[in-house]
Amino acid sequence: MPNHEAQFLLLLLFLSCLSTPSHSDPRATKAAMLCTNRTAPTPSRQLFVSNFLAAMDALTPLISAKRYGSAINGTRSLTVYAFGQCMKDLSQQDCNMCFAQCKTQILNCLPFQKGTRGGSLFFDGCYLRYDDYNFFNESITDRDTSVCNGTSNQNGVVYKANALQLVSNLSHLAPNNGGFFAASLSRKNVSVYGLAQCWEYVNATSCRNCLADAVTRIDSCPPKQEGRALNTGCYLRYSSQKFYDNSTVVASSSGNHGRRKLAIILAASFAALALVLAAATFAFFARKNLLKRRRDRRQFGALLDQVNRSKLNMAYEILEKATNFFNDDNKLGQGGSGSVYKGVLPDGNVVAIKRLSFNTTQWADHFFN
Repeated sequence: MPNHEAQFLLLLLFLSCLSTPSHSDPRATKAAMLCTNRTAPTPSRQLFVSNFLAAMDALTPLISAKRYGSAINGTRSLTVYAFGQCMKDLSQQDCNMCFAQCKTQILNCLPFQKGTRGGSLFFDGCYLRYDDYNFFNESITDRDTSVCNGTSNQNGVVYKANALQLVSNLSHLAPNNGGFFAASLSRKNVSVYGLAQCWEYVNATSCRNCLADAVTRIDSCPPKQEGRALNTGCYLRYSSQKFYDNSTVVASSSGNHGRRKLAIILAASFAALALVLAAATFAFFARKNLLKRRRDRRQFGALLDQVNRSKLNMAYEILEKATNFFNDDNKLGQGGSGSVYKGVLPDGNVVAIKRLSFNTTQWADHFFN
């Protein structure tokens, strides 16, 4: 294919990305990435990579359908186990966006280059893990960690007390609410916001144990403004700023045990209200996305219609299969920002496809920005 035709293909693909509706906040902010030091032997590395790709491909439709999913691909020592899930307060569209970025940045564990056999990526909006063994019954491991961010809150003593009280409340409320709870606590004019979630494969007992462990891990963070506990089976976060959707407010005062108990009961009652808020939020963002598409149509006019109708506007998975998963045998050339591959589309057309290279986290961040 001539160079100008290849460039036109890239332009169409780029414009199709621009036409995607914007989302509210997928919270695709990396909290931590944990990569194992186990690597696949060189002779079997290509088979491991194929199993890894198949497992990642299997997760995407599951996430789009129910916001979580698990996949197993391969046999014996080269089997890849994978799991992904979004935070339950995210809209489906924000969930899809978060997980798409998560799949891209998990590549920084270098599964292709080194055959790294395991990695976990915690975003504030979603989670992705792959490994070479069945981890679906794990909730607490020696990989668990905590991350503290920000400066100390100016109301240090009160803020710390409120933060610790809130995460304790969340650790009790979430296991009885489907493994998820988001809430705020305010005392002495100092507010703190928090969210707790257990992964779908964790049962109620393991969820409770995981969050109890998370509370002890996050204990050292206050009075810093933010803290996260990142466990194998759960996620716990507090912040001085509201970061979640569909809030449930936990009222609490002065440390009186009876009032704290009442606050927890009230919080559980407000969970039903959260469902109503979720429906209203979905309607709001659906309308927002419709208006965005109309603005895009006015901005790009006939060109946008041409792109949307074009056969070159296609899913990434189709391009993967067209190039045999970007096999080196189909490589046509190498540039500073990526490689060009020969591909055969399902209809038999032969095309040139350029794949951008994300050698560092900064490259990936620039692309999504």
